[in-house]
Amino acid sequence: MIVLKSAYEIAMERAEELYEDDDGTNSLEIREDLKKIMGPFFKGEMDAEDLWQELKEEQEDVLSEAQLMHVESIGLRNSTDQIKRRQEAVIALESLRESENSSYFEKSFTQAQSLQQQYETQKQQLDEQVKKHLENAQGQQNPLAAQAGGNGDQNGMNNQMKQQIAKKISEFQKSYNKRFDKLIEEMKAAIK
Repeated sequence: MIVLKSAYEIAMERAEELYEDDDGTNSLEIREDLKKIMGPFFKGEMDAEDLWQELKEEQEDVLSEAQLMHVESIGLRNSTDQIKRRQEAVIALESLRESENSSYFEKSFTQAQSLQQQYETQKQQLDEQVKKHLENAQGQQNPLAAQAGGNGDQNGMNNQMKQQIAKKISEFQKSYNKRFDKLIEEMKAAIK
């Protein structure tokens, strides 16, 4: 007898294979359980100490998965305070684990905060440069060319200038994302 599986069943089997560890634990199932516990932390309803209390009886695989969730949840758009909260949570959970990498995580999260602050500062500078370009382009726009439908558009900026600005913004974003992603991957490797 031939049994046909639905696409959903096949996808779920593949996901289980991908997320199942050598010892048979499934990180997706662990994460689902952790969402209920960690949800209040992410909403700001509990702090790192409360999270420590909730997870103090858990096994190593649950603690490491919780740490991974915290590390994966940070990004360049997080505020310094949000990154600091996740740092406190990761370090609190690290104190429950057999491996003691607290100083490593303190250093790494400090780097993440520094990188986020640099990103915000340079983003503001870039925004100011774009604003100045726009103002200069509007001020230098030839009224006769504008009436005749010349190189300038209604904002006074030609397509070449738009492309240059878009390229600069894209390169800026890629540069910071690459550096931040590398830091995140290093932290994730230290957890496993």
